[in-house]
Amino acid sequence: MILLTDNPCVSLCKLDDDGVCLGCGRTKPEIKAWKALPDEQRHDINMRLLATGRKKARKLLLKRLRQHVKHQKAARGARP
Repeated sequence: MILLTDNPCVSLCKLDDDGVCLGCGRTKPEIKAWKALPDEQRHDINMRLLATGRKKARKLLLKRLRQHVKHQKAARGARP
């Protein structure tokens, strides 16, 4: 299973009135805690952003997910 734990920041860091980033869609507490969050929680946030997040963040996360899948397939193919 691939855990997508990459930071979804798209360098458009401005919070709306509800405290949600206009760039990536994370909440202020999620942004502040990102580095300390366990991989599973970062993955869950990224999955939420893929399903409901801002277009730029979804595009970035899909690109990174494809890279992870491609890397995983290549690693499997390299095994004897």
